Amino acid sequence: MDSFSKFTQNVSSNWTPFADKVGKSFTQYKQMATEKLGNSTEVTELPSDYVSLEKRYEAVRQSALLLVRHARTYTAPPSQFDVQALQSQFSALTSKVSGKQDAEAVASARREEEERIARSTHEHVLARSSLEVAEKIGLEEPLGAALFKFGSIEEKVGDEKLKQNKAIHGGFIDPTTGNIESGIALAQNARKQVQAARLTLDAAKTAFKNARPERADVARRDVEAAEDHFVTVVEEAMKLMRAVTESPEHLRYLSELVKAQLAFHKEAAALLGDLAPEIDEIQVTQEALYRHNNN
Repeated sequence: MDSFSKFTQNVSSNWTPFADKVGKSFTQYKQMATEKLGNSTEVTELPSDYVSLEKRYEAVRQSALLLVRHARTYTAPPSQFDVQALQSQFSALTSKVSGKQDAEAVASARREEEERIARSTHEHVLARSSLEVAEKIGLEEPLGAALFKFGSIEEKVGDEKLKQNKAIHGGFIDPTTGNIESGIALAQNARKQVQAARLTLDAAKTAFKNARPERADVARRDVEAAEDHFVTVVEEAMKLMRAVTESPEHLRYLSELVKAQLAFHKEAAALLGDLAPEIDEIQVTQEALYRHNNN
């Protein structure tokens, strides 16, 4: 009996907070449904300072999410077409595999190729294509020579692009993502708490309005407690949202993004600036020969 009594006490102690939580959630849901149906006369307005701050915060939050998403795309390797070609290439190889060692060799080659693609850029793709075509045409031909020069320089531009991508990840994407998962996440949760507290307060006001005389004092105390909680969570949410909107970190991360791009474009401009006159010279010479041979 003692064991059963202890068990029932444990169940009761664990059940009470769970039941309270379910009860609050149901009350909030019921109030929300009543408001949406237009049957509620009790809708507590949020403070004007809160509403104004929330708009500024939401703009900052959306900008962080948007810029991180596009920065990831900007720094992503050109894997779509390479991976499709890779899958086709290795499917053909796999169909010809005759033994375990051959299969392991193909798998190893595939892993190496996938790693190479992950370290690639669009500039590297252009470079590889240009060098391959230059070899087929022949370096003694003007077009072959020009493509070889272009491919060689574009390979270096691609290497600079990889440096830029690494700098963007370290200086912008990673810290901004960390901010989204920490400070912004805390503020988001606080906004949800404000909404929940408002619904609870309005439900308490409605209950007090409709309370029987013998329940009036209890209902009034519920309203007072709900009001105190509402004020507390509003103040906490404003503090967290203000921490996001006023933080200098956003500008610091943006500055790192700009610096990374500037460094890349400077190096790329220098490399291509040296290449352009050489390509022009080959083109002018080829055009002169073409006109001479066709006169």
